[in-house]
Amino acid sequence: MNSVCEQVFGWKRLFVIGFVTRSLDGEPVFVPEKNLKDLVVSYIREQERSISSLTKALKQDGYSFHRLFVTGYLRALADIGVLREKDIPPAKVYTTSAHRDANLYELVGARCREVVKEETDQARLAVGILQKLFHRPIFLREIRECGFSGAVDVPPAAREERDEARRGLVKLGLQIPTNEPAYSVQERKNEIRDEILCELIVDRFGMGTLVLGTKQMKLTER
Repeated sequence: MNSVCEQVFGWKRLFVIGFVTRSLDGEPVFVPEKNLKDLVVSYIREQERSISSLTKALKQDGYSFHRLFVTGYLRALADIGVLREKDIPPAKVYTTSAHRDANLYELVGARCREVVKEETDQARLAVGILQKLFHRPIFLREIRECGFSGAVDVPPAAREERDEARRGLVKLGLQIPTNEPAYSVQERKNEIRDEILCELIVDRFGMGTLVLGTKQMKLTER
């Protein structure tokens, strides 16, 4: 599946090559660059944040970074156009850039919101799509990355499956707390899920003109 995703979405495998910083207790923290960028953007997408606000929010969720490190990282993301920086004295405030390319999670969340009305159903559909892609349970942070902040009305994954998925992601350098919930839907035919997956591929390569006819998607199966 990794090789397919690399070909279709242009992803590269994640290796533990990234930033090394220190937590507040002096212990080293390894965070792959891509993982840290997506983490920071997910917080700022929820609401615009100052350096202090982001540092505090990260710490509350278990990511303790020195303020100077956060300051430099936010400025770097602003320099490459991922974030926008604006002065609201006495602080600098950061928002997401309108020109930033959406990642896979954001694309999945957007399509789910287009075809399903209720957020609980949207989140369930997103779990089904990601589970089909990754062949594993989907963690809470991934649902949040799709843009769903409410309660998750999806069956929890079996503990053994969750732990196996977590160990696999940890080997890639992704920090997944041992108590973070993961979710799994029953595998069965789902035309909406499959249609969204096809559209993501078609849109990624700009091949819409090659598709014959259109199909109106309805919420029939989840």
